[in-house]
Amino acid sequence: MPPSEPTNSDARDIATHVQDVVWSLRRFGEKQAGLALIPHSEVEVLRLIVAHPGSTVSDIARTLELQSSNVSTTVRHLVERKLVERTEDPADRRSHRLHVTPLARREGQRIDQAWVDAIGRQLDTMTPEETALLAAAAPLFGRLAAMTGTT
Repeated sequence: MPPSEPTNSDARDIATHVQDVVWSLRRFGEKQAGLALIPHSEVEVLRLIVAHPGSTVSDIARTLELQSSNVSTTVRHLVERKLVERTEDPADRRSHRLHVTPLARREGQRIDQAWVDAIGRQLDTMTPEETALLAAAAPLFGRLAAMTGTT
């Protein structure tokens, strides 16, 4: 039997469960890695700098549809936490390029490993069929994440 067309109910169920996963994982990695929690706004800016090294405050503000002054404040906090560094743009000395620090990379790796370990423990409780389904769906999670355009 061919698959049926997705319904509003399907979309609602998927959205509800994805939201549950997001909220469950939101602070999980930081807590498991023993790291200090940082505000969501800083996480979002940090994610963009990781994905687009050398971005400017204006680039990030445009992507997140925020005011440059708000992003600038957030970046200042990330610099104070030693997670981001500013380098002068050689083409325009008034502008600065943003890069994550080695500390940010190490902390990100610790968070990623905490997630991998925890998800691995959950997979150990599932049947082989369930783990195969989740593994096959992994690329689809990436497509869902791309719907905001900030990944």
